[in-house]
Amino acid sequence: MARSEGFVHASAMTSVTSPSLVSRAVHALALASLAATGCTGAEGGVGLSKGAAQGPLEVPEPAADGPKLVAVRAGAVVLERPEAGARKVGELSAGALVARSGSTYGKKGCPGGWYAVRPRGFVCNGDGVTLRVEVAPLLPAPPQVARPLPYRYGRALTAGMPAYVGVPDAAALGEAEPDLRRWQSKVSERAGMPIGAAANDVPLDERGVASGPPVLLPTAEGVGDDGKRTEGSFFGFVGGNAAAPLVPLSVVAGEVGAKVSALRKGSGVAITRSFEISEAGAGEGRRFGVTPEGRLVPADRLQAVPGSTWHGIDLEKDPLPVAFVHRYEVHAWSLAPGKATMTDDELEKRTAVPLTGRFRTVEGMRFEEARAGYWLRAQDLVVVVKRTKFPDFAQGSTRWLDVSVANQTLTAYEGQKAVYATLVSTGHDQLQDAATTASTPRGVFRVRSKHVTRGVDPREVGESFDVADAPWVMELDPAVSLTGMYWSDTVGEARTFHNVAMLPVDARRLFTWTEPQVPEGWHAVYSGEGEGTIVNIRP
Repeated sequence: MARSEGFVHASAMTSVTSPSLVSRAVHALALASLAATGCTGAEGGVGLSKGAAQGPLEVPEPAADGPKLVAVRAGAVVLERPEAGARKVGELSAGALVARSGSTYGKKGCPGGWYAVRPRGFVCNGDGVTLRVEVAPLLPAPPQVARPLPYRYGRALTAGMPAYVGVPDAAALGEAEPDLRRWQSKVSERAGMPIGAAANDVPLDERGVASGPPVLLPTAEGVGDDGKRTEGSFFGFVGGNAAAPLVPLSVVAGEVGAKVSALRKGSGVAITRSFEISEAGAGEGRRFGVTPEGRLVPADRLQAVPGSTWHGIDLEKDPLPVAFVHRYEVHAWSLAPGKATMTDDELEKRTAVPLTGRFRTVEGMRFEEARAGYWLRAQDLVVVVKRTKFPDFAQGSTRWLDVSVANQTLTAYEGQKAVYATLVSTGHDQLQDAATTASTPRGVFRVRSKHVTRGVDPREVGESFDVADAPWVMELDPAVSLTGMYWSDTVGEARTFHNVAMLPVDARRLFTWTEPQVPEGWHAVYSGEGEGTIVNIRP
């Protein structure tokens, strides 16, 4: 296999890849490259009846323990029927193994053959997927969907931070990073900077609801051998260094013309795994992170983003009404006839407070009673009240989301029972016209599609940087999505353009609670007509 100009094989630069692994990997990737161009083996095909009605093709669901395929490109498409132009029902995660049928369902428009995948749909072998599953260890690692953040995240520390399309040699490094020598002299200063609790340190119950405070364990993500989580250890992965990709993922996926890209300062990226490369005998080397698209970014140019540990409140344990503290330096009060006295007990901003529903007015000031027995000034709170009127669709156990733009809150309902409440961030122009301003569109929507991660329109962050792989995205309309947020923790304040942004624990909780469900190994799923959880966005 010829190497790409400007890049070297990891066997020449890394101390962590053995010659035997290199040999096997080169062979596997060569086969994968053939698969990506449609040159595949000749497995027997399953005949399809001609003139079948359009719509989903009903075929046996592939067994979970049956043969697999792997997506070599992020966003490999799953179609409703084994034919080009059929409705898209989902996308696969790069690097994920997905159960497939043992035989093809025809080859029309797909020389490699159409395979059924679990639990439904068809993929074209050679169009971003391969049957050569031995290449999986050299691909980006699939997302960890059981955690609030499916990847580790970082933000570019410098303007023009490179994202390489393969393992760079000295010439490529010099061209993309002319300041490299000066930059690396500063790296050790940052490496020991401590990082506290992360979103993925929050324990979750079987529903995805936080079950306790964050716990930083010695085995937690990004914790070094010394038991500390630092800037220098954050992008290290359990099991030590992984094998470096031997060719750019873009080549494996059949793409040509891919070049090094430069990221704006502050831009966010997801890291699926990492490895170290160095010139032979030159020490421990430099760590590179692998993005979900297969690009390689220098970890020393990333600021670790652990994600906020904050989350909303489980209303199945603490039913409405509840309040969220929306100011700093808020104190509890005690009330006596005609007199209010501030206590020394201070509540942090965004603290969730279950209320009794009782209030009192003292000296012209309204106070809300907490179930814990103290009182709080109404002006310090955002209150989610218990509804007395419901929309027509709030019937039985129908799941729906209620977003208040004025209050910056989201409440999840099953019929007329509220089950979860949290703070969100909507368009910063709030209640103005969404067609002409940075205001979240209002109305009744359905979840049209769900994406484990997806890029964010730069307008959502004021055009100041780029955001790749925002987690737990639920698209309601081309103009608005519900999305998880790793780059900021400003919920309870209107800061976005059109989207409704949530923090990671809440975003995952609601992503897994809503319909449609994302099958194992898939990266996205698309709703059919009249499907998808209802989302009511109101003033």
